[in-house]
Amino acid sequence: MRLRKQTQQWTSAALAGALLLPAAALANETHVYGIANFGGAGQCEADSHSVHTKTAAEFSGYFSSLMNSGQWTDVRTLNNSSARTDLWTDASKGSATNAKDTQANAGVDDANVLFVHTHGGHSKTNNQSWLVMGSNADSCSAITNVHMSLGNGKLNIAVVKACQSADYEVWEQGGYRTLVTSTSGFSMWNGFHGDSSCGNFVKRYVKRYVANSRSDGVGENWIDEAYDWAALKNRDDCPVSIVFGDTKAKRLAMFEAGGWKDRKNTGSKGASTFFSVEGCDPDNGRVLPND
Repeated sequence: MRLRKQTQQWTSAALAGALLLPAAALANETHVYGIANFGGAGQCEADSHSVHTKTAAEFSGYFSSLMNSGQWTDVRTLNNSSARTDLWTDASKGSATNAKDTQANAGVDDANVLFVHTHGGHSKTNNQSWLVMGSNADSCSAITNVHMSLGNGKLNIAVVKACQSADYEVWEQGGYRTLVTSTSGFSMWNGFHGDSSCGNFVKRYVKRYVANSRSDGVGENWIDEAYDWAALKNRDDCPVSIVFGDTKAKRLAMFEAGGWKDRKNTGSKGASTFFSVEGCDPDNGRVLPND
């Protein structure tokens, strides 16, 4: 199997936004969301998976160790009912009462790095992916092109352990361009094309991934750890990394050499590159093309 990368160039007219904040000027903050409980009072409908909070604990635990050694600033965990759609909603997509993505110590755009483990889905027709939340108080789904515009606050990197959270056909149609504005500081969306399997093995590979990506490989390591190397027909897990930036060289540098403590400034977000394993064949996703 070979790593595949494909580039999509956007017109500048399609993007607008706030001042780009270079990563070096920001504090080091992490938010983690593990959504394991579903189907009960006030919860959303899906299958409950206790491992979702276990993987969140592995991710936050590593950053807590960095914080304890003076190498990180802050770590926050918001599990289950604390994970709400309003915390994913940008002010450009919602009202003052339900757009809280920059809320201190809670919103996804109040941190430099986020991790979420939940259920997800996509719609090629509506050009979107969604993440199932832990509370139905606002909406049960945080939707990429309905609620999110990332990096207008602090966010640089999102790691999304959810089925169909980075669908190739949605990307091919430009569906994830709404995640960024031309001047946002957000550069990387790591997710899955098609369905992704779940179990305690995910806890183990998340632990390896987060520890190995402090200084480099934050995109490449994600694919290395989460890909189903057994390559069972129609049962592949297909992790992908979507990197936003103004040149191929900058996007590749972020994918290969970027890390939690070395977040590359990829410039204006006028294009993106879709990194994946060629020929990966998941459930609920097309076979990824070969070069």
